[in-house]
Amino acid sequence: MRTLEQERAKYAFDVVHEVKEKSSKVQESYNSYSKKAAVLILTNGLGNTLAYYKSKFKGKKFEELEEDDEKAYCLLYKHINNWLLRKINVAGNCEKDVLEWIIEDATSLQVYLLTREVVLLLNWIKRFADAELEREEERTSG
Repeated sequence: MRTLEQERAKYAFDVVHEVKEKSSKVQESYNSYSKKAAVLILTNGLGNTLAYYKSKFKGKKFEELEEDDEKAYCLLYKHINNWLLRKINVAGNCEKDVLEWIIEDATSLQVYLLTREVVLLLNWIKRFADAELEREEERTSG
């Protein structure tokens, strides 16, 4: 039986390996955005940050996106959304976009708990992204 911390680590490992299959520019952008995500969330709030990410890819599906930055934002949003939907579903709520759920149904306590959860998840994503994905400085120095 896994602990919650092990589940976070496994999920982060899996999503970073999904990103690793994308172009080097998507990897670089995702790596950069994942490092900044926790600070953005703690500064601006979970809902605001998710809305910001969603605006960067305009709510389109990944396959419809052309720009690498849009793809990276889309992936990071999707990874956070999918993880948090697991947490919401455990509480017996319906499956919908987590941003919709935050806006329409969540209490302030639930948003606080989800914020804490996503920051813990992002610590793992950030670690694996830094270890596994391309970084901008590697491309420019090599």
